[in-house]
Amino acid sequence: MEYKSSELKAGIFIIISVIIFIAFLVIIIGANKWEEKDYYRTQFDYVGGVEKGSLVRYAGLEVGRVANLYLPEENSSGVEILLEIKKGTPIHSDSRAFITTIGLLGAFYIEITSGTIHAPLLKPGELIPSQNVTAFAQMTGSATKITDELSELLSRFNDILNDENRKNINKMITALTDMSESSTSNLDTVVKNLNAITLNLNQTVTAINNLLAMNDSSITESVKGLENLVTETNEIVSNLNKIVNSVDYHIVQNSDSYGEMMIHLNSLIRNLEIFSQSIKEQPWNLVRKSPLPERKLP
Repeated sequence: MEYKSSELKAGIFIIISVIIFIAFLVIIIGANKWEEKDYYRTQFDYVGGVEKGSLVRYAGLEVGRVANLYLPEENSSGVEILLEIKKGTPIHSDSRAFITTIGLLGAFYIEITSGTIHAPLLKPGELIPSQNVTAFAQMTGSATKITDELSELLSRFNDILNDENRKNINKMITALTDMSESSTSNLDTVVKNLNAITLNLNQTVTAINNLLAMNDSSITESVKGLENLVTETNEIVSNLNKIVNSVDYHIVQNSDSYGEMMIHLNSLIRNLEIFSQSIKEQPWNLVRKSPLPERKLP
């Protein structure tokens, strides 16, 4: 069966169109779609702007996409994200995943830091530690709140600075100015007095230095005399210590004799007490050798 030239041209055109369409799809989808992928997990408390298909970068290089997002489970407070990453990407245990944007108004994506060389590599399916970064929208909300508070503060400040308060402030500033001027004159007087006192002190110190210089030899001799006196005093104290030690030694050595002496002294004192008592009762014993005869009763 023979084909007309117009039919052949139409067939060639269709084939070329299909080839161009396939090439266009490859460009749109990306040739890396058919590359081998590894899957990792990460969690964030806030994922505003990140959705399925968002870019995943490793140290700034595009390495994959967000495969899926999962709502928090009962025992979890963060949103879990499944990352589809190019196979062989070296993700270390100290790598961190965080959400950022390209510029201030660019699309949100997930950035993964490279970590350190010595840290072990994470296996596919493991959890990449995350770092929550405040999003620009959140910062905008905080900035709006701060702006409102500042506006209210300025409004209250304007209420405080009304005409009456301004007049009072002007009066206070005037009073402070007058006080400062009077204080300045007083300070000048005080400074002059201090200068005079300082001059007198300098003269006194100079006189004392001259006096010390003139009597330097006398002071030196006095110091030497004091040193000799201290030496002699030390010798006297040393001799006294020796005497005290000698007395202590003799007391210890003659403690038995001292005990006997004390016993004899006690006995002597007792005999003297008996003798004095007998003299008091019979004083005639001092004069007569024999006692008086007893009187006979009638």
